[in-house]
Amino acid sequence: MANRPDPRGRPTVPFESVEPGADVGSFSYVLDEKTVSRHLQSTQQTPYADGPFAPLSILAADGVNLADRHYDISQSVHAAQRLEVAALPRLGSTLTVRGRAAAKWVHKGRRYVEIETETRDDAGVRIATGVTTGVVVYSDHRADDGQRPKAREPALGGEAPLESLTPLERVMTREAMVLYEPEGEVNLHTDDEVARAVGLPASIATGTLFLAYVFDLLYRHYGFASLAGTTLDVRIRLPVFAGDRIVTTGEVLERAAGRDRLRVACNGPHGAVIVGTASVRGRT
Repeated sequence: MANRPDPRGRPTVPFESVEPGADVGSFSYVLDEKTVSRHLQSTQQTPYADGPFAPLSILAADGVNLADRHYDISQSVHAAQRLEVAALPRLGSTLTVRGRAAAKWVHKGRRYVEIETETRDDAGVRIATGVTTGVVVYSDHRADDGQRPKAREPALGGEAPLESLTPLERVMTREAMVLYEPEGEVNLHTDDEVARAVGLPASIATGTLFLAYVFDLLYRHYGFASLAGTTLDVRIRLPVFAGDRIVTTGEVLERAAGRDRLRVACNGPHGAVIVGTASVRGRT
């Protein structure tokens, strides 16, 4: 099963030949009603009431989706994500994502690739920049190359919080996991057989699905005016399975220059599935 041919004819990620700075390619997608509706339903969010915009969380998958357009990543997992939102994604617009390889390394037998992305709309407006870190094949166990000690760890800080946000609780469902993926997609997020082939007990939710809970938490607390300029830097630490109850938390660590810096986390039955930091425009 692990060596099955990709039904879409994509090659495997050419880890040995990946060179930092090399162009990964590009792809475009339309923020049409169907795309946005599927995303909102699977992530259990409601549309913004303040204008015809798509949720910021849809941008967090740009790096993963860029890789998916060019390579077979059906047995890959998302390990870390940094995203800086420059402008709100408008409904009906076409977004183009371009990326380049930033780094690669082997840690604890697993191959990691880091991709830097930039997303612009059809008017040329820069919507977001990001850094996506992925494990090429979850079941790989190879000798470490010594280039990196581990996947990039966000600087959490040990400060006592100034304020704690009201937690957001969600229960992951298999329906949400399937709905989040493109229609008909077969990968370790939708198919138990693929997941077991790479050493997982069952299919797992893709990281950007429950990363959306962090965006929703921030929006609920800070409101629409805070969305542009949001920065998120997180590591995805544990898998999330159907039936897992996820509690998303945020703690304000610092207020300066009109912005709040927060420690954010998504906590599941077996510990923190996401840890990281966020920066948003403070409430006035």
